[in-house]
Amino acid sequence: MGRLFKIIQSNIEPQLREMGGYDPYRLSDEPEYSLKAGDVIGITRPAGYDHYAVYIGKGRVIHFASADGDFGEAAVREAPISDFLDGQREFFVLDFTEVGKRPSKKAQGNPSVLTPLTEVGAKVIRDALEDALAGPDDPDIKHIYSPEETIARAKSVIGANEHNFEEEYDLVLNNCEHFAIWCKTGAHKSYQVENILKLITPSFLYAPL
Repeated sequence: MGRLFKIIQSNIEPQLREMGGYDPYRLSDEPEYSLKAGDVIGITRPAGYDHYAVYIGKGRVIHFASADGDFGEAAVREAPISDFLDGQREFFVLDFTEVGKRPSKKAQGNPSVLTPLTEVGAKVIRDALEDALAGPDDPDIKHIYSPEETIARAKSVIGANEHNFEEEYDLVLNNCEHFAIWCKTGAHKSYQVENILKLITPSFLYAPL
């Protein structure tokens, strides 16, 4: 049976690669894992913030982080996706549908049965608040790069100072989300920072004149 499976795989795999839908290094054989190289992925940490990366295939990502965590002496780094997940099983993919539209989050994976209910509840509340604050349109999204271009852009700033991604990490002005969205669209922005600013900024400042 094992030999038969290998024969079938060897015949089907090349066709799947050409179609762009096959990654032999995907996280598992479970159907909910459907990552493709060039995807912008994110994960909500237990502390309540999102961390982002560009998936480049073969079980690896490029993200703006320190060598041993999300913060610290951050730089653009290539790393195994297991480092990015850091033991978590639930993450999301940003779906960039069209120019002028804000990307939506598509859930992937499953939460661990050991995830405390308090964390699950906090995530539900956070997602609802985010949806309430976020509008569907975003004029800053003027271009959506192909998967190949997205990966090339991510690789181009590893060890470089372009766009300050290498040496000047800033939680508000230049973080992992700024990096990942820039790779996919060229727009340097962080939606979670924008949402926080909307919460703390008086509403009359957003009222039309």
